Amino acid sequence: MADLQHYAGIDIGGTNIKFGLFDSSGTIFFKQQKPAMAEKGGKPLLHMITNIAENLLLRAAEDDLSIKWLGVGSPGTIDSITGKVIGASPNIPDWPGTELGAHLREHLNLPVFVDNDANAMALAEMRFGAAKRFDSAVCVTVGTGVGGGLILNRRIWRGSSFSAGELGHMVVKFDGKKCKTGNDGCLEAYCSSDAIIERTMELFKRNPSEILAEIIDNDPTNLNIKKIFAAARKNDPVALEVIEESARILGAGLAGVVNLLNPEAVVLGGGIIEGGAGFIEVVTEEIRRRAFQSATENLRVLKAELGNDAGFIGAGLLGEYKS
Repeated sequence: MADLQHYAGIDIGGTNIKFGLFDSSGTIFFKQQKPAMAEKGGKPLLHMITNIAENLLLRAAEDDLSIKWLGVGSPGTIDSITGKVIGASPNIPDWPGTELGAHLREHLNLPVFVDNDANAMALAEMRFGAAKRFDSAVCVTVGTGVGGGLILNRRIWRGSSFSAGELGHMVVKFDGKKCKTGNDGCLEAYCSSDAIIERTMELFKRNPSEILAEIIDNDPTNLNIKKIFAAARKNDPVALEVIEESARILGAGLAGVVNLLNPEAVVLGGGIIEGGAGFIEVVTEEIRRRAFQSATENLRVLKAELGNDAGFIGAGLLGEYKS
């Protein structure tokens, strides 16, 4: 145990903040999550993250774990050198402009590394999970938002201004649904949890189905993503139609990414993927149907292996992949 490095990581999501302590073998010593309450805006969220970080490091000290730095994964475009949120984070009001890294360094008196949350997930899957066998992979998170992390030559590709991997804001329909960014037809506007809930509500009101009606007590306002996937697993026609439609749209978007980058693997994670109901299978089918055969003949489309832990694990590793 003595020769193992210990890590502390925080994963900021639009719905929950997940955080934990682990070591270089991938063993998790402690993990927890709290509601993000992101709708309240950036300042309350920053206060909560600071409090979580202080308690996490206190827990590490109590457990006699040596933590050399704190890592944080955040939605939005992140300057990974300074830790500042420099670009759109549509699910957290007032988040762009937040000096997340500087604020935490000042309060914790410890090195702090910050990166995009999907980049953190990609790092975790490359180190311990589904992407560990590959030199190149596209890692996608599908949940409150749709994010992406690009692994090229076993390093995160952040782009010339830290914006690489924003897969959720690729336009899949030029005059399509309005995205929270203000753009039209973004992938996220069709495949995020909010988009799936909205579409299910529309269809259910037009054509109520028995299984879904029972699960939500005949009240569309009771709809949430877990109930939709529960209905789909019971072969509810409305839930299945919406999930298949969202999966096909995601697959169509990713087919373009596969043609562009020709990765060895596409790794899919996040709350929507965890729902099951054939979602990954439909995404895979659509990628293979639309992308060039030469780009897909050796392509693996895989479910992320680390589940909800990937974000904080990847965040904790950021100090080793800071450049």
